[in-house]
Amino acid sequence: MKKKVVIFMSILSIFAGLTGCGKSKEPVESNKESEVVSESVVQESEQTEEATEAAPEVEHRTGDTIVGVSDKDISELDPVFWKSVVNDVTGKWRYATISNDVNIQDYVLSYYKEYFKSDDEVHAIINFANNTTTRINSGGDRLLVTVLDYVDGEEHDAKKMFGGTPLESYCVYLDNGDIEKTE
Repeated sequence: MKKKVVIFMSILSIFAGLTGCGKSKEPVESNKESEVVSESVVQESEQTEEATEAAPEVEHRTGDTIVGVSDKDISELDPVFWKSVVNDVTGKWRYATISNDVNIQDYVLSYYKEYFKSDDEVHAIINFANNTTTRINSGGDRLLVTVLDYVDGEEHDAKKMFGGTPLESYCVYLDNGDIEKTE
């Protein structure tokens, strides 16, 4: 009989240990809730700090020479990009081709962000839809953009590239994409 009582007491103590001796689970759940609330408060405060640290938007310039904003995405035009130009002695010329009848200056800032790896590069965008070649190079706080007539085969030879008649010139400001007509 004594053995049965010892076994019974052992089983009872094991059972009591497994159930937590009747402690309520509510405090544990409320701790989880407070952890979740704390996490969301931390996330909200981090988001607020990020918004505060974001660079303030630069006001757009005004005047007769400001003709628009370069705010369109170059990927919409599906350009084909080459990292080099045949006969380029500098190794810094790049070009892309497109076949869309668009005002390329509207896409220049996006193109710069996507394809320029260094500010000493010279890029051409050859547009077969309107037979133009656009020269883009960095000029400090702006991009210098010249639209020229396309010269047949210029994409295959740096000696021919940019040999067309200049049609228009623009500056595209890097801070907000303002387009200023320069000629």
